[in-house]
Amino acid sequence: MNGPLVTIVLPTYNGSRYLRQSLDSCLIQSYTNFELLIVNDCSTDNTAEIAAEYAAKDARVRLINNAVNKRLPASLNTGFDEAKGTYFTWTSDDNYYAPDALERMVKILVEKPEIDLVYCDYIQIDDDNKEVGIMRFNDINQSIITWEGCGACFLYKKEVHLRNKGYNVSAFMIEDYDFFLRAFMHSKFYYLPEHNVYYYRVHAASLTGTMSTAVQDLQKIVVEKQLPTLVAHISKRDEMLYYRKFAVFYAVFKENQPKMKFYLQKLYKMSPKQAFIALAYITFRKTKGSIVIPFSFAFALLKIIFSGSKD
Repeated sequence: MNGPLVTIVLPTYNGSRYLRQSLDSCLIQSYTNFELLIVNDCSTDNTAEIAAEYAAKDARVRLINNAVNKRLPASLNTGFDEAKGTYFTWTSDDNYYAPDALERMVKILVEKPEIDLVYCDYIQIDDDNKEVGIMRFNDINQSIITWEGCGACFLYKKEVHLRNKGYNVSAFMIEDYDFFLRAFMHSKFYYLPEHNVYYYRVHAASLTGTMSTAVQDLQKIVVEKQLPTLVAHISKRDEMLYYRKFAVFYAVFKENQPKMKFYLQKLYKMSPKQAFIALAYITFRKTKGSIVIPFSFAFALLKIIFSGSKD
């Protein structure tokens, strides 16, 4: 199939167990105009040997061996620095594509030139390739609050990467979420609600699986950092929901009264009623806790709510 060149970067560290399956899924794509850049991040198993074997037998495959262990975000940047493609994507050594995955995503970008990035759902599998679930990521254009990220199956224009200046090397574990959140503020996303395009392995050794709570907290930090700019690109409803979520998060889970007050005040300016609802929920959750809600602030909210003020 002719069309724009796609660059697939595959970063790997000691990924020999599933690497062949991942590489094979790239090489059997029905869309054949791609290059596959394997970035070996100082693996100590036989990952390098497997990667070299594939590079030797298919001219579309290139192997990059890091001189030092860079970890995932920096390895992605290393791969994309060498990219020749018009469209970019990356995959993991323990996941694999359906044979027509690239074809379906390229079709969207070619037929809808206003779109900069397309992302899909995926099928979850276990260590034995048994299907165990479906992960749906929802349409960011409808609501960023219900958006679960762009998952692991996506394709975007080279310009998205350049505008983002690559992946944030300090965002280890959430480098993809950080990248897509920043990209959303300057690029047009398209949600393709199809799951049979990619197979994502859920197992004990996966980084996000072993550190899920830490990942969730880091995602909140990333959103909070971008929030002053992000609000210009989302609905007022989603903006209010973010303020409410952060107020509850800092009050209930972090015992941080200044941050709680900061977000309640922002919410109050947009909707006294929503601020009161958030305050009531926090009070309910923290009845026996150490946080103290200033009486004057609570009374002001109550007064506005019961005087029939607008939502």
